[in-house]
Order: sequence, then C-alpha cells, then structure tokens
Amino acid sequence: MTPRQTFLCLRNLLLRDARHVLLSDRILVQQASNKSIPQCSFVRTYHQTAPVMFYRRFLDRGKGKVKKKKKEEEDQEIDAKIVEEKLTQLEKVKKPGYKIRIPTYESTTDRYINRIFKKAEEQGEKTEETFNTAIKIYKLNAGLYVRGHIEFGDLALSKLEEYELQYNLEVYKMIFSIFPEGKYLPKSKVDAEFIPFPRQQDAALRVLTKMFDNGVIPDEEFGRMIISRFSQRSKVFTRFQRMLYWMPKFKHMNPWPVPRPPPKDPTQLAVMALKRMSFDLETKITVVNDPRDSCSGKFIASAQSPKQIELLSKHPPSKPIIVEGEHYVYLRKVSQKVFVLKTDREGELPGEEPDYYKAMEEEEDEGESHI
Repeated sequence: MTPRQTFLCLRNLLLRDARHVLLSDRILVQQASNKSIPQCSFVRTYHQTAPVMFYRRFLDRGKGKVKKKKKEEEDQEIDAKIVEEKLTQLEKVKKPGYKIRIPTYESTTDRYINRIFKKAEEQGEKTEETFNTAIKIYKLNAGLYVRGHIEFGDLALSKLEEYELQYNLEVYKMIFSIFPEGKYLPKSKVDAEFIPFPRQQDAALRVLTKMFDNGVIPDEEFGRMIISRFSQRSKVFTRFQRMLYWMPKFKHMNPWPVPRPPPKDPTQLAVMALKRMSFDLETKITVVNDPRDSCSGKFIASAQSPKQIELLSKHPPSKPIIVEGEHYVYLRKVSQKVFVLKTDREGELPGEEPDYYKAMEEEEDEGESHI
C-alpha cells in the first residue's frame, strides 16, 4: 500500500468513530426533548469530538470505582449473613463430649524417658530399687546407638531429691553407666585438646557437679568408668582429679559436722544448731516440750552457759528482757529459727578495765621511744 492509501484508511476509521459518537449523542437528545434534530448539526470532524470522548472516559472511571465499592459492601453484608446463619445452625446442633488435647512441646525422647520412670513408680514406692529398675529399663530399650542418654541422665539427676538418693554414690555410678563405653574417646592428643563430643562431656560434668554440691566423693571405680568412656585427657577426668584431691581435705574441716543426710527429727536439728552457735563448752542445752499438747511436736530448745544463768538470776524483774529474732541457721539445706534474749548492760563487765586498750597503746609507744 502507498502512503496515500494508508492515510485514507485511517481517515475513514476516525470519521466512522466520530459519527458513532455523534449518533449516540443525537439519540440521547431526542429522548430528552422528543423532537427531531437535523443530521447536519451533528456532522463534525474528529478533532472536535475527541475531547468529548476523553472527558466521558474520565467520568466513567469514577463511576466504576463507586460501583466496585458498592459491590464489595454488598458482598460483605451477604458474607456476614451467611456466617450468622451457620453459627445459629451450629448452636442448635448438640456437640458430642470430647477431651481437649493441650499441646505439649516435649520431644518424643522426653516423653519416652518420662514414661520409663512412671512405669517404675507404678511397680512400687520411690526407693533405690525403683530408681535402678528405671535405669535398667532404659538400658534394655536404648538399642545400639543409645539415643536420648543425655536427656535421661539429666532427668535422673533431677529425680534424686524426690527419691532421697542425692548422697548415694552407687546411684551416681548407675547414672554414669548410661554413657556408652569407647564411643567418645579421642583419636589422638591433638583431638583431646580440641574437646571432642562437648555435649556428652558437659552432661558427664553435670553428674560430677551434682556430686560436688551434695558432698559425695568419687572413688577409683568411678575414675575407671570415666577413663573407659572419655579418656584421661578429657575435662571430665580433670574435674574428677580435682574433686578427689580437695573434697577429702574439706570433709573433716568442720568442727560441728552435720551427717549426710541430715536427721529429720527437728529436736536433733535444733540441738545441733545450738551446739554450733554456743562456743562455751560448759553450756547446757535443754529441750522443753509443749505440756498442753504433747502430740503436736512443738518444743523450745535453749542453750545457756553458767555465766548467763548467773546474770539472769541477778537481773531485776522491773527491767524488760528483749527477744531478738527470728534469725536463721542452716544445717545443709534445712533452716532453723533462732531467738536471742538481750538486756541493757549496766556499767562495765566484770574483769574488764575501761581503758585497757589505751594502756596497751601507751606501753607500745614507750617501748618504741626507748629503742
């Protein structure tokens, strides 16, 4: 096609669109006035009708947005009605009774380990035998790879206070025997310096720290168990050596030793606490039970030296005696309440000079001047 032919084609298309727009305008005007209008008045060129077309499109855009908003509002109202109808239908229907499952975040190994102790407790009371049976059940079902032995060891350590076995060395040996032999040994000295299997070594250290907190001294057999599992170059064995060196030295340092485990009788604990507090060897400790109710277990334990008894006999009844307290004295992890009787001192104590320390200082100064 020549350029002239293409130009004519485009012109004819534009004129056809313009006539279509003008005819639509004419129909609208006739509907409004019901009068016939000559066609000559609507014959216009395209460049005169183009602004009208674009203006109409611009107006139609706003109308489209308004329509969309109306549709959305209608849809929301319909959805709300449907939801209300469904809720009313559900309320009418009777639901069968069912148990609500509370979500637990325990892993499968934790659940399995807790189940082992529950099975052992069902067979009998919380004793050393049931504790050992729980460990044996785990060993039998652990398999070749002994999965979950770290979690089981931590759980067993937390259960020691419940079973009252925190001072028993054999129980700690049973817990340590969970670690498999020869699996966590280093391949060389260099490998041992980089602490292989740190998670397993930390778990073994937790067993030793529990023993240290409760004052349980490990023996040679415990050391052989550590060597067969972690070697002599592990930090577990170094901790074992430090415990074996220092704990026997500090075991007999206390002049008022408390047995392990401490006695459960409160009168014995009170007498032990008073012996620790009173430095005079001539002190007399007396325990007075409640005369009104002997079965209640209420008592008062007191400690008095001969000088204190003498001072109390000379004390005038007109002056009050102050009761200070309550103070706490701890025997291992058991606390005891203590009260102290006090009065105002009159004058100086017998056998004590008022300027004793000043006289000592003057003598020292004189000795230095002579030198």
